[in-house]
Amino acid sequence: MDLLLSFDFSMNLGFSPMILSTLNWTVYSILLKKLNIPIPTLVVTFYMSVVGFLLTLPFILRNRGWESLPLLESSEWAHLAFLAVFVSGVGYWYWGKALEVLDASRVSVFLYLEPLVTFLAAILLLHKKVFLISAVGGIIIIMGVMIVNGRHLPLLFRFLARK
Repeated sequence: MDLLLSFDFSMNLGFSPMILSTLNWTVYSILLKKLNIPIPTLVVTFYMSVVGFLLTLPFILRNRGWESLPLLESSEWAHLAFLAVFVSGVGYWYWGKALEVLDASRVSVFLYLEPLVTFLAAILLLHKKVFLISAVGGIIIIMGVMIVNGRHLPLLFRFLARK
């Protein structure tokens, strides 16, 4: 019964921003690679973060977001700092560095590993249960990344032929 509930893909409002985000990320990756900007990747990451902040600022002002800041606990500030430094800073910087040496299409494929890494971290750090559908999904993700990158395709075929 749980397996069938895992396949419930009913459309909701959350899918629209997710799809738009994917399209936005595609445009960003292609432009970053094609423009071949002559400044360091870290500087590009900084400017990208400033633009993101400026685009978000009207929503913060409209919703009076600053009023919630004193209500945040120290653990929530730590979470925000982690997101700012590692996810938005270091993560985007590494992404830009990868685009300097690889094609955007090849680098983009590695985004598909993100749910798999999140799944493994949830198991190891949060002691979440492993479901068969999640494990199968992880295997499919790994196979997809291998196929798209092409270099490990013979290895994949040898592994599948053994069974």
